[in-house]
Amino acid sequence: MWTLAPGYQALFPGMIPVDPYTSPVLAVIEANGTAYVGSGHKYPERWLKRHTLQELDASRAKASIWAEEAREAAQHSWNGYREKAWGYDQIHPKKGTPNTWFNLGLSIVEGLDTLWLLGLREEFDEAQTWIERHLDFEKAETKLDSFFEATIRLLGGLLGAHSLSQRPIFLKRAQELGDRLISAWPEGAVLPNAQVDIGRNFSKHLTYRGRSFSTAEVGSCQLEFRYLSQHTGDPTYAAFADQAFNAILAATPGKGLVSANLLGNEKPVEEGSTITMGAHGDSYYEYLIKQYLQTSQTEPHFLNKWLLAMKEMEERLLQTSKEGLMYIAKENDGSIVHEFDHLACFVAGMLMQGLNELPSGEVPESYRLVASNITHTCWSLYDTKTGLPPEIMTFEGGVKRIKRQDGFSLLRPEAAEAMYYMWYYTGDHKYREWAHKIVQSLNQVARVTYGYSSVKDVDSYDPILMDGCESFFFAETIKYLYLIQADPELLPLDKYVFNTEAHPLRIWVPETIFIE
Repeated sequence: MWTLAPGYQALFPGMIPVDPYTSPVLAVIEANGTAYVGSGHKYPERWLKRHTLQELDASRAKASIWAEEAREAAQHSWNGYREKAWGYDQIHPKKGTPNTWFNLGLSIVEGLDTLWLLGLREEFDEAQTWIERHLDFEKAETKLDSFFEATIRLLGGLLGAHSLSQRPIFLKRAQELGDRLISAWPEGAVLPNAQVDIGRNFSKHLTYRGRSFSTAEVGSCQLEFRYLSQHTGDPTYAAFADQAFNAILAATPGKGLVSANLLGNEKPVEEGSTITMGAHGDSYYEYLIKQYLQTSQTEPHFLNKWLLAMKEMEERLLQTSKEGLMYIAKENDGSIVHEFDHLACFVAGMLMQGLNELPSGEVPESYRLVASNITHTCWSLYDTKTGLPPEIMTFEGGVKRIKRQDGFSLLRPEAAEAMYYMWYYTGDHKYREWAHKIVQSLNQVARVTYGYSSVKDVDSYDPILMDGCESFFFAETIKYLYLIQADPELLPLDKYVFNTEAHPLRIWVPETIFIE
């Protein structure tokens, strides 16, 4: 047993001895599980069970440098947008010309909470001023746009800024937008139309799938609409979103994995048999567990459905390649499709969040290794000539390979997202190293005059830059890459859940306890 140095017990009665590895160090373990070591640094108790204080100090020292590297990348991206496309939705970062989508300053709205978390408060205040003076939903492009994207990006961005800053303007603007987005529900419908005209306040169901509804799209508005109702006191928004999610549950009784498509907006049923953790399936599963967390674990039907989905995913979709890489395949008409979407990397983080935020025993302990293995596979996607990942990796024949049509990178966040959750809950330094190497690759390959560009043919020594940058690069990718290097208490995950666009929403305890 280690003993305290003379006089320390009297000065710091809460201190307990901790294995000093090579030199005596003291720590205080608080009720919330945070440990204060003698140097004044903070480490979660869960980390101290896995690592020595010397290891954590060494990791922190490197991460402080790498955090600045990620912040500089964020500032480069933001400054290019501010100089050449301020007030427009996105930017063509090579040419430095604006790109219009909603005509609602999408990059500003999406960038707010990233600016806040990175400590860029002058930039945040300037963005807030634009929101106050220029964000006018009546001036949106008079055309039909994605209800899903408007919800997770625009509404999510405003709510994330409100959740972190508590400044009323963001909730005010969010409610203005919410009042327009509920036009996506036609009279008598339980599912929202896929397309909404925000400026003219109406909607239609026009998709490339004909009459089908994407399960992920109609099942990924609940975190945002519920937060809006909770903080405005108006139950309308949650009521619309809840009826959509309840319709999915009613259409899939006894099933964990569900079709990526639904048919009918009044009493929907499953259409087709495509099962995927990638596009059109992904965030439905994410919102199952996160709705349960958002309302402080008071709605067990979400948890039960999620646990069943994860059990079926493990039994039906989880595969291991000849190279020993674990991946999540797809299913089509009952047959396995050996493709792994970069989008599906989010599953690792979702499993780790469930394991650590839910009471012990709720989630199978075996999922910890599954999450670790999937994250390792996500990191292997970066093993290309550019150091950037493809959109999809195929494992046909049991060996990973990039198909030509899938070899592009939109600078997506999901692999970094998985690394973030793995790091947050384990403290393992390798995830910080991986995040650092990703930033290096972005700077070497994708960095251009006014930001970062999407890349065509990532497995080429002479890749083509496509001169596009989605707003999710700043909202998600660079945010996760920075957070991995930051103090874990900067954004405690027992107090916040991310929406699927990485906008943090504060958890609450509902006045009415939901009973299954």
